[in-house]
Amino acid sequence: MAYRILTTTSSFGKVSNEPLEMLRQAGLEVVINPYGRTLKIEESIEILPGFDGLIAGTEKLNEEVFTACPDLRYLCRLGAGMDSVDFKAAEKHNVVVENTPSAHVDGVAELTLGGILSSLRRIGPSHANLTKGVWKKPMGGLLTGKTVGIIGLGQVGKRLVELLSPFHVKVLAFDLYEDLEFASNNRVEYTGIDNIARLSDIISIHTPYTDSSRYLIGPDFLSKVKSNVMIVNASRGGLVNEEALVEFLKSNSGASAYLDTFEKEPYQGPLCDLENCTLTPHIGSYASEVRIQMEIEAAQKVINFFSK
Repeated sequence: MAYRILTTTSSFGKVSNEPLEMLRQAGLEVVINPYGRTLKIEESIEILPGFDGLIAGTEKLNEEVFTACPDLRYLCRLGAGMDSVDFKAAEKHNVVVENTPSAHVDGVAELTLGGILSSLRRIGPSHANLTKGVWKKPMGGLLTGKTVGIIGLGQVGKRLVELLSPFHVKVLAFDLYEDLEFASNNRVEYTGIDNIARLSDIISIHTPYTDSSRYLIGPDFLSKVKSNVMIVNASRGGLVNEEALVEFLKSNSGASAYLDTFEKEPYQGPLCDLENCTLTPHIGSYASEVRIQMEIEAAQKVINFFSK
């Protein structure tokens, strides 16, 4: 009897069927998420029983879910972020957990740069005005020469530094683990969070979500930043206190923000009403090349596990 694998990411196999074919040719039975969107906890509990393996998206996988799925032996999270997985519960139920930690890097870093440039040159509002028949030229600013503060200098943060190089920016960074060789080779200055808040023209967050990092960008942090700062989050929802950001952007018309991730998704909230805020629907890994690589990597990990 073939092992049964459920894929819950809404896009799995849509860009290329190669990952699906890999799984099937390995003798695995593959079932696609029937909802075509992120599963709610009760939906996971309904669907997952009877499956041996799971290629997961961003749905919550907690004690309740693992308890309902006694046959589940393996879980591969498609992407790098693991805050949706309760590791203690997975271990308790003998579920091996992995992810695809590197395939998303170029996609997220390039999207971050795109969001920064779009916000600086007011591309979003300009497009919106033209579609409404309004010929209006909003004054923007240059990226060249700015001070960019990066909170979390891991794979994505480092790739962003490389992409920023032609713009001759000054890069400040904060990370719990300082890569001094990379910093020296790429003219990055490590500093504290407060200095990043006070000195940066653009602040981009690339740190994992944990209980201690929740609302890292909140009222206290925003009280220290420049009145015309740009806040960027293409990392994880919940790192930014969205209510505090709304109040800050309303009070500082020269400030701006670009967000690709939100505490609750799909996002529907007051940030949508602000002209100085650019939003995208969590598309950091939604580049065809990135999705294919992520899905192939996940498929191979599933095959390796069930071939043991």
